[in-house]
Amino acid sequence: MSGLGSVRPPVRPPASTASRPAHRGHVGAVRQPAEIPESADTTLVMWPVEADQSGGIYVDNLRTRHFWQPLAPAMDPGEFAPVLPVGRWIVWSDGAIHEVSATNPGNPRLLGKTLQFAPSITPGHVWLQYGFGHKKNYVRLVAVPGGRAGRPIALPHGFELLAGTRAGLLVEVNFGNLALWKPGATPVTLPRSAIPYPVAASAGVVAYDTDCRDVSTAASLPTYGNMGYPVCKTLRVYNVVTRRLRSFAAPAGTLGWVPNRAGASFWSFTDIAPSGRLMAAHAALSPAGRGIVRTFVLRLAGPASKPVPVPSSAAFLLSEMAWSARGSLLFYQGPGAHLWAYRPASGRVWSSKTPCCNYEVLAPIGGSHR
Repeated sequence: MSGLGSVRPPVRPPASTASRPAHRGHVGAVRQPAEIPESADTTLVMWPVEADQSGGIYVDNLRTRHFWQPLAPAMDPGEFAPVLPVGRWIVWSDGAIHEVSATNPGNPRLLGKTLQFAPSITPGHVWLQYGFGHKKNYVRLVAVPGGRAGRPIALPHGFELLAGTRAGLLVEVNFGNLALWKPGATPVTLPRSAIPYPVAASAGVVAYDTDCRDVSTAASLPTYGNMGYPVCKTLRVYNVVTRRLRSFAAPAGTLGWVPNRAGASFWSFTDIAPSGRLMAAHAALSPAGRGIVRTFVLRLAGPASKPVPVPSSAAFLLSEMAWSARGSLLFYQGPGAHLWAYRPASGRVWSSKTPCCNYEVLAPIGGSHR
């Protein structure tokens, strides 16, 4: 596993349907809005390029409108999300952990011989975990780039690191509850997190789905037919600083919330806006056999409010989304399987010719790249 979090075995499509086409998920003509403005000032990294997950990454500079594929080393095709942006760099796995510049990936640097890594709240750093499942289970904070590693921190047996937060390390305990842990302290179990479905995490917020049931895409779908996925009644959002738990019922007219990557084994680190005040989530549309979801924006601060539907956001359930570097825009799959952008503050949308968003990873990288 990539170390970006695991809760239950990943849901993979049958081998006969494992190609990755751009699922459109839209019916009828939709008026094309204006092009995403240069003021978005965000560079996106997208992976994988090819169906077998071995074709490297795409990079899209929305300020300069430069879209290209660097000569990146192939990522581990056995992983769901072996790519983690860290500032201007990406950390990736091919069975060991490496880092490369997103714009000059020809000289990868080895950070550690382990399969597991997780984001850190320390800028320019990543957590590496060693020995998960063994008695000698520990993590180290490693600088990216440079590779300088901090002292090893022993984890209790059965603890798997998911992410660093402002309240300690987010861990999964014995493939069950989620908890926040600091060395020498008693773990703080997140409320209602017994065997949760993973959704998203950030420095201050953890989101997970509960009260779920299993459904399936139709066997007649040309790709991803007969693919199981959960739909959930309640999305829980826990603030690690205030310890407040917000619960969002599935939007009216939907089948339920769909966990990140349809219940697969890793967390999203792009669905929550950098401010921690907004997040995006998917909910399934009827009938379940189509495997179509719609994107909603949730407000995580202030008075309780209902999820807001994102315009023209119906897409196949494996589509990805991400917030802009400053958090004012949400990028998602729009009509024609192209990248669209939505500004919650005004309700306005923009479009792009960039192919989107049936990726395992869609994430902003720091700085402007040419």
